[in-house]
Amino acid sequence: MTLEGLKIVVDCANGAAYKVRGGVQRAGADVIAMGIRPDGTNINDVWRAPSAELQQAVVKSGAHLGIAVDGDADRVIICDELGEEVDGDTIMAMCAQRMIERGELNHNTLVATVMSNLGLERSIERMGGKLSRVQVGDRYVVEEMRSNGYNFGGEQSGHLVFLDHMTTGDGGPPAPCRCWRSCSRAASRCRKLRRRDDALSAGAGELQGEGQACR
Repeated sequence: MTLEGLKIVVDCANGAAYKVRGGVQRAGADVIAMGIRPDGTNINDVWRAPSAELQQAVVKSGAHLGIAVDGDADRVIICDELGEEVDGDTIMAMCAQRMIERGELNHNTLVATVMSNLGLERSIERMGGKLSRVQVGDRYVVEEMRSNGYNFGGEQSGHLVFLDHMTTGDGGPPAPCRCWRSCSRAASRCRKLRRRDDALSAGAGELQGEGQACR
């Protein structure tokens, strides 16, 4: 995987992923790092995803995107080149699209929870795939994936699971890197990719209900 030609701002929340900067740099990206000086007490210090500081840094530096990982690296949210948030549903749609196109999404099925936007479901269907819903919690996402041989799932909150590469919901760095493999070659910007999924940008509201009823 190469991220050459991309400028990325990374906020590691002074936590478990504070060394991610080196890995992103080795993939070829120009990296501006924040929250990489943990002292044992400042983990998740005023952290929210994405933070105003991250959004401002992306816009000021002219970066292609910002990546925000929380303190224990089990959630990831990105923002586009204008500093606007890209939530877990949109990240899942972009990753699933590339995986479907490359024949990498097992059974063409994405696993998400009842909290994911209806737009995500419609977007996946337009790609020729389907969405399997479970109750809230990445443990239930993983259980569904293992039970049925699926390899990608997640939550709107930014928990993302790629079972081909990891076994838990500790999404962290692999999630945005998977998402941005598709634009490292095309030199596309995040906003351009997001426009490919108008059902998500239109927003259909959060689905309510329990797992089986929403499948």
